[in-house]
Amino acid sequence: MSLTAIPYNRVQTIGNILFATRGGKIHSFNLSDHNHISTWQHPDIEKHIRESDSKTEPKDETKTPTDAENVPETEESEPPAKRQKVAEGDLNFPVGDATATKEENVQKKGKGGKGKGKGDNHGDKSRMGRVVDRPLITLMTCTDDGKHLIAVSGHDKSVWVFEHDGEGQLTQLSQRVMPKRPSAITTGPGSQIIVADKFGDVYALPLIMTPLSPSSLALRTAPTPKPSLTEPAANTFTVHSKRNLEALEHQRKQIELERSKGAEAKPEGPVFESHLLLGHVSMLTSLIVTETQGRKYILTADRDEHIRVSRYIPQAHIIEGFCLGHKEFISEMTIPLRREDVLVSGGGDEELFIWDWKAGRVLSKTNLLALAREIAPQTTRIAVSGLTSLVYPEEGGVTYVLAICEEIDSIPAIFTWQLTPENELKNPGIIQLPCNPLHIAIASASNETALKLVVAMDPGPNVQAKSLHAYTLTRTEHRLSSDVEIPIHGQRSDGPEMQVSESEIRNMFYAVENLRKQGGGGEDAGTTEGNGEVEASPAEA
Repeated sequence: MSLTAIPYNRVQTIGNILFATRGGKIHSFNLSDHNHISTWQHPDIEKHIRESDSKTEPKDETKTPTDAENVPETEESEPPAKRQKVAEGDLNFPVGDATATKEENVQKKGKGGKGKGKGDNHGDKSRMGRVVDRPLITLMTCTDDGKHLIAVSGHDKSVWVFEHDGEGQLTQLSQRVMPKRPSAITTGPGSQIIVADKFGDVYALPLIMTPLSPSSLALRTAPTPKPSLTEPAANTFTVHSKRNLEALEHQRKQIELERSKGAEAKPEGPVFESHLLLGHVSMLTSLIVTETQGRKYILTADRDEHIRVSRYIPQAHIIEGFCLGHKEFISEMTIPLRREDVLVSGGGDEELFIWDWKAGRVLSKTNLLALAREIAPQTTRIAVSGLTSLVYPEEGGVTYVLAICEEIDSIPAIFTWQLTPENELKNPGIIQLPCNPLHIAIASASNETALKLVVAMDPGPNVQAKSLHAYTLTRTEHRLSSDVEIPIHGQRSDGPEMQVSESEIRNMFYAVENLRKQGGGGEDAGTTEGNGEVEASPAEA
């Protein structure tokens, strides 16, 4: 199996400083001299390397297994597996066939039988809440003043806060493990971090971590009464077969383990200050904090085609309205620069939606699928994986919206539109790329007029191609286009933790399409999905 380097997957610019994530590392670059500045590494990377090395150690094949050793070993925390029950006369029934038959039965139940299997549609297969077995930075943002960088590592559900010195050097300030895996993150007024999770809840955390007071911590660590542990009813006099004896011994070990742990109280919630603001009944996919006419709002989008407009702290439980109109999941939202009254959203639908978000009214739509078919005619559906905006520094400033789509039928391009005063996306443009884009960001230093477009790409099996690219932007006939590519030096991919298979890369970075409901989408499918996964939080009531 061929291995390739993990690509850069998130980019964030602060002035002329670029932060880019690769696996469990955050790299910083200077866009003026194009050089690498520093690297922050997740503490779990060394642990992951040690575990990988232990798994790849050669086994001693000279030892001949005995009959007792032929029995498959089980984890210490699991009882021995049960024997397969076969029909009379099928004593030579292969175990593999029995397993396959069992899997087929499970699939049949999940597709409409009486079984309760959730099926593929209920799996957590998105970048918004993906469970990975390696350190991986999944989200990144910064404060408006650029003095702090916030990142999320998906494998341990941690929110990291760093202090930025303005020159690309990071100092770690805190790590906070959330109750559920974060799916979207942004910053808000009052030095707040707003975090949305895959179960539909939105929390507010102070930017600078403050530990809970002793009284608050005591309330969270109240001991929960545990059921009394008794000896198993069976014993060695009533159990004789080898497997049953193993199961009995396993029960005894579990009881001893529980007794040794005692009744130590564990916190029932985070041991840091956090406040539940609001909740959806479906996985949240995008989050925006904005202000208009002196009032602040929180905009949240979910997998069930809803965009909700709520007031900001301390009245986040008050719903101002909804933006309803999508037929498929919503994966991305953006409020274009200098157009605070307009919202652009996209996801699994063919179109991008332009909203008067405060009134909950659709202003216009633009067909993204038709534009994608200009370079990939075989494309049948799209999944928006990124939305951003920029103001081109000419004619008093013209606002543009940029979008990228997850690679389905090979669409290595960035799609651009001009947002007109009539709130329509006109003058579409296509910036073709050498590889599939994973994330985009816009950089513009205060003393420069040329805008820079930074793209994190997946080079695929082409090990010679670089993952991080930057371009200067120009405008021709009111359409955006790339001008000159800017080299970014120091894109090292050394280290065994950086080498993965192509299938692992697809699992980590190509999962937006999996938000699409296999039953056809729409409100009906969303209701079942949402209610099956998450109960409404107290703030929703």
